[in-house]
Amino acid sequence: MIYVAAVAVAAIVAVLHFLWPYLVGRGGAYSTSSRRAAEWAFRRIGVAGKKVYDLGCGYGGVLALAKAMGAVPVGVEIDPVRWLVCALRCGCRVVLGDMFKTPLRDADVVYIFQWPSVNARLAEKFRRELRSGAYVVSYMWEVPGLRLVAYNPALRVYVYQV
Repeated sequence: MIYVAAVAVAAIVAVLHFLWPYLVGRGGAYSTSSRRAAEWAFRRIGVAGKKVYDLGCGYGGVLALAKAMGAVPVGVEIDPVRWLVCALRCGCRVVLGDMFKTPLRDADVVYIFQWPSVNARLAEKFRRELRSGAYVVSYMWEVPGLRLVAYNPALRVYVYQV
């Protein structure tokens, strides 16, 4: 009986873990970004010495890449399990919180892999908070209303500049 209850609780936790951002309406369900796409965009921008935010950073793959390329990475993650794993894995600042409530005024580059509807909401935040010349890198989906400066169709990565 205890075994069945433990398995049921573990299953519920696992499902919530992967769907939490989607269920609370603050992002997409969990999926990993393409390291090749992020690396292509980061090389194009030249992230060394720049502050790179990853909104919805998950387990920190993009943050680890940014750090290896000389950037100052900052992650934002709403899921407590992914936040903890990312903070332990990356050795960089990782905010446990809502990407819509996290200030971005000091960001040089913002990386996102979100749903198109979330990107549309984030576009407003980017126009309001990011300083002129800051970059937004979006894996997979466009960000409406921002100036596209580079696109790699094979990798499905968009680079915008404010």
